[in-house]
Amino acid sequence: MAIAGVYLLETREPAALEFDSSMGVSVISPPLPLPAVALQDQNSNMFRSADLEGQWNLMFFGFTHCPDICPTTLMTLKQVEKRLSPNINYVFVTLDPNRDTPGKIKEYLAFFNSDFIGLSGEKSAIDRLSATLGVIYDYEGDVESGDYLVNHYAAILVIDPKGRLRAHILPPHPVDKVVDATNRIIDYYGN
Repeated sequence: MAIAGVYLLETREPAALEFDSSMGVSVISPPLPLPAVALQDQNSNMFRSADLEGQWNLMFFGFTHCPDICPTTLMTLKQVEKRLSPNINYVFVTLDPNRDTPGKIKEYLAFFNSDFIGLSGEKSAIDRLSATLGVIYDYEGDVESGDYLVNHYAAILVIDPKGRLRAHILPPHPVDKVVDATNRIIDYYGN
């Protein structure tokens, strides 16, 4: 009985961290585990969702042909990375695996930070991951010819060291907002 009590105290989820509604941060409580998926990183190595465990992660879904939101958000993350702990992963997941090969993602991320993790893979695995995390998207244009855009949810997702979704940082993404929100979440929930 005493062991069970200690276990419950150590694993009990604290009350949800609250943000002022004007800040645009949605905390997920209890946190949502990522589904087990296998993707490829920008170096064509196997990457499983479990590889995100062990440290905090800021994740963004998008596509390399994006004319505005994706490059702007990745530029923000480049600036955020300079102000946050070095023990945070920055993860870009494509929603356009037909055009966004690992090599294409590697080339794209080099404009922002070559240390960022870029993921592509089977559309079914990306769909499973994106649906679980609440990332909605669709294609607009002629997919057959390759002349299309991807309309998508543009939040930055905060993934904790246990591989669970902790929060959505909604756009717009000024650097100070992302830094402040991320620091508060990490400080509150710890490692």
